[in-house]
Amino acid sequence: MTKEQLFNKKVKELVKKANNLEDAEVRKVVKHLADARKEIASAVASTGWQAYHLPKLKNAVERAMQQFAMKYGIDLRDAQLQFWGEGINMVDLPLSAVGITAAIPAIDSTVLGIMQGYGADLVSGLSASANRQIVNEMTMGLMGNKSPFEVMKAIGTNLKDKSIFRSIAERAEVITRTECGRVLEAATQARNEKAAHVVPGLQKQWIHGSAPRKMPRISHIAADGQTRDVNKPFDVGGEKLMYPKDPAGSAKNTIKCQCYSAPYHPDWQAAIDEVESRKYRAAI
Repeated sequence: MTKEQLFNKKVKELVKKANNLEDAEVRKVVKHLADARKEIASAVASTGWQAYHLPKLKNAVERAMQQFAMKYGIDLRDAQLQFWGEGINMVDLPLSAVGITAAIPAIDSTVLGIMQGYGADLVSGLSASANRQIVNEMTMGLMGNKSPFEVMKAIGTNLKDKSIFRSIAERAEVITRTECGRVLEAATQARNEKAAHVVPGLQKQWIHGSAPRKMPRISHIAADGQTRDVNKPFDVGGEKLMYPKDPAGSAKNTIKCQCYSAPYHPDWQAAIDEVESRKYRAAI
């Protein structure tokens, strides 16, 4: 197997792992949301359906959504930390697979904290929005003489029927996939920049990673295989992106993007020889 084949094999393994990790995180948030829905449904079923019980119902909804936000927030923060490490691996492990073992300086993790804070804000915003939608539906139901069953049907008897909870689940999936992937790509970019100091001629490559769950973006397919110096942006759909899901890009070009970036070199053997030559010269 050639150096290039070894490198590409490792990158594919890491991309698959990242996809699986995303799927696992989405399953977690869906479970938390399902638990919140059940708690709210139980409160509606066990509380008298009269206007004077509305404050009690509101408290039940708020409590359920606060629990959802707390659990989701913790999971997302932990996941982002894990994806930060996977972003570093996206550079280190493929380089190691082709025989480049030069010590790469550590990257600054300040941006990770910023991204985790942004993710927490998105979770809080989602929970607050959901709380308002659910309470509004209950209030309108009481004023319009709808039965508890009719109101819960609008709120959501499960996470699949068209309802408020289905909308919340879809938004939570978008947040999870986008923010976890964004952290991974930011770490990969930062690590690439550090690796370029020890691997002469190192570049980066855009990898289209479409999945069956969504329609692929034509501009992202066109960008597949595009290479750039590590400190230069990709050109994707007319936008300059340093990496997939770059927050500098528009929402239509970044939200729920399934693309990846990886180190690239036109001649891995030449890169290996130069790294080893530098080691030798430094040792004498």
